[in-house]
Amino acid sequence: MVPEVTWKNETVCYNFPPLISVESFGDGFTLMEDVFSASLPLLNLQILLIYVISNSLNYILKRFSIPSFVSQSLTGVILGPTFLARTDFVRNTLFPEASHETLDVVGIWGYCTFTFLAAVKMDVAMVIRSGKKVMTMGVASMVIPLAVGLLFQRQQIARADSKLTVSSIVGITGIQSLTTFPVVAQLVHELKLTNSEIGRLALSSSLVSGLFGAVFNLVGMTLTMHLDAPGRLRNIFVALFSMAVAVLVFRPAMVRVVKRTPQGSRVKAAYVSLTLAVAVGYVVLFDGLMLAFSLGAFVFGLAIPAGPPFGSSLVETLETIPQAIFFPVFVATLAMKADLTTVFGAFENRGFFTALIYWSAIEKFVVCLLLALPWMPLVDSIVLSLILGSKGVVDASIHAYQMDNQLMGVQLYSLFMLSILVNATVIPVLVSILYEPSRRYAGYHSRNIFALRPVSELRILACIHKPHHVASAMKLLDTLCRAEESAVALYVIHLLEQVGHATPIFISHQKQRQSDGSEPSYSDDVVFAFEQYEWNNMGCTSAQIFTSISHAKFMQEDVFTLALDKLTSMILVPFHRKWGIDGRIESEDNVLRALNYRILETAPCSVGILYDRGGGGGCGFEVVSLDNDNDATASEPAPSRSICMIYLGGRDDREAISLAKRMANDPSVHLTILRLVSDEVAGSETVLDDVVLNGVLREMTHFLNVQCLERVVRDGTETASLISSVADQYDVFVVGRRWHVEVASPQTAGLSDWSEFPELGVIGDLLASKDVRTRGSVLVVQQQKQHKKKI
Repeated sequence: MVPEVTWKNETVCYNFPPLISVESFGDGFTLMEDVFSASLPLLNLQILLIYVISNSLNYILKRFSIPSFVSQSLTGVILGPTFLARTDFVRNTLFPEASHETLDVVGIWGYCTFTFLAAVKMDVAMVIRSGKKVMTMGVASMVIPLAVGLLFQRQQIARADSKLTVSSIVGITGIQSLTTFPVVAQLVHELKLTNSEIGRLALSSSLVSGLFGAVFNLVGMTLTMHLDAPGRLRNIFVALFSMAVAVLVFRPAMVRVVKRTPQGSRVKAAYVSLTLAVAVGYVVLFDGLMLAFSLGAFVFGLAIPAGPPFGSSLVETLETIPQAIFFPVFVATLAMKADLTTVFGAFENRGFFTALIYWSAIEKFVVCLLLALPWMPLVDSIVLSLILGSKGVVDASIHAYQMDNQLMGVQLYSLFMLSILVNATVIPVLVSILYEPSRRYAGYHSRNIFALRPVSELRILACIHKPHHVASAMKLLDTLCRAEESAVALYVIHLLEQVGHATPIFISHQKQRQSDGSEPSYSDDVVFAFEQYEWNNMGCTSAQIFTSISHAKFMQEDVFTLALDKLTSMILVPFHRKWGIDGRIESEDNVLRALNYRILETAPCSVGILYDRGGGGGCGFEVVSLDNDNDATASEPAPSRSICMIYLGGRDDREAISLAKRMANDPSVHLTILRLVSDEVAGSETVLDDVVLNGVLREMTHFLNVQCLERVVRDGTETASLISSVADQYDVFVVGRRWHVEVASPQTAGLSDWSEFPELGVIGDLLASKDVRTRGSVLVVQQQKQHKKKI
């Protein structure tokens, strides 16, 4: 039996009852008749084909800063009627008409998930907290292009010969004026600009614009589509009532769940499952009300508290398979509905609609540029305007919805898809060319310890990830913050990984004190610890604490921005490996290690990697107590602390000895400069090393707590043996990373071949070896790398 159905205004034949899977692989099994006629293996094959092609294209195109949306769209173009669907095998066997509905259902599920997660990641409260500039940019960048566009098109609208043409003109102008938050968030994330100043402005502006215009545009458009449908007023009332229920009933219930969930824990699986069931119910409801199917997921997603623990639990649950598998299917099916060859064939009004599309895009760009120029540099204004004018999956889905409802033909839809593809390809490339965040981290001035005057203030930015990093940082700072003549300005940034937020969060705990408890508490322990540390070192150090919540790949952006803003001379980062009290390795964090690499590569000042083999105590140090019940006092440091600075020469070693010289200002610190020399005669670099060392020793001639030992070593073996023999005699080791040394020194010959952690340098890696017995802290110093060349 082969019945017929009318689907999308076409007659489609399908098997009934449908064959779900292949019954057997017997003697009569044939690939074409059995596998391709069964809906389940055919669907799996289609999804696999889309996944492989899109990821292969993305692997190539991402090197040119072209986002994954383009790769997924090109997959649909390749498999669609533009190319391969012109062959009988693809059109009738691989992607037959009867299978399109099933494939569309899978894609729609992926798009609903994408829309739902985009709404969950939105922090609606950010709109309220947005400044006037961001609010103005977000609203005006949508309203002005829409009003101006309709004003210029009023004559064409009056002369239009059909409602279809009027709807197309208004729809094009409205969609081109729209800035969609999911598209901007995806673009900014793929361009790695999430934590940049431009990225934050684009996300904030698009969030304001999206919340102001998304519901108005989508609801207005869909209601216009069904103007003559029965029960329209009833549908409007039901939709508004469901929105009120989401805000007034479901959101308070979820807030209560958040308050009952212990800090750092995930929401119970039952609550997550119930929330997803309600989200599906909203999708069904809005689809039944003849509204956009994704609008229900978007509306309910906005009611969910963003961030941990509720938003993050939903994101972790849904972001893998639906986003990685089903969403690319949706984008590909959108492009498969277009036939780009028809754009260049006989197409009535092609010139008019092409001009309208690109005139609207230019108008949007110019409006955004004029809004940004009064308070931003020209290049940054251009980049921000380009990002706010970007188009993507939301715009393509709106056009597809219009075509499915007979509000445009295939030719016009194909023209729209082509324009979106051009937009999504050109804008990311232009943005990546015009704006490179790392360029602004280089400077003409030296921001390192070696360039500081001896009695000037030392500014350090300390990065904290885990609780044990607080104790390790304080142990090192105790060697720097005990003398008023070498005061330290300490800036602490608590770095937390972003989950369940689309926009990064940066908190200054000096400007935004924890108030009524309505805001989430992220860094209470870190803030308390360093405030007490500042109190107990009054006059020698000052501390300011910040919290950054962002994606792990972009954490360095906030670190660099803060370092530039505070003019710090050193960024202090923790090592990714943690040792226990017994000297054994407890854990390793490869995400932290990758972050340290990025900081070392692009930091605007010097960098120090700190690791502690003693497990948080001992070695003559005691740290601040975090017990709120005790008096806010810190234990006094041990009366004597021994520091060893291993000096071979080079820029990093000269930076390290400059830091060690500041440590020696504290009489309770005993500094030993261990210089390793070889019998070979070196060039001008060694002469400079001698000058620096002799200058340091002359300055500390009257320091009874400083001694310089010189040891002759012929190769790396003797160096390793010497360091192993003194490793347990000191509380702190200060060494240079020596990353820039092109030719290995005789003192370290052969050691680099066995290096486990290149980011520590040869000597730092040796002290981190399992074979070296030490309980001391090790600070590996790299002098500032980033410098602008004067032309």
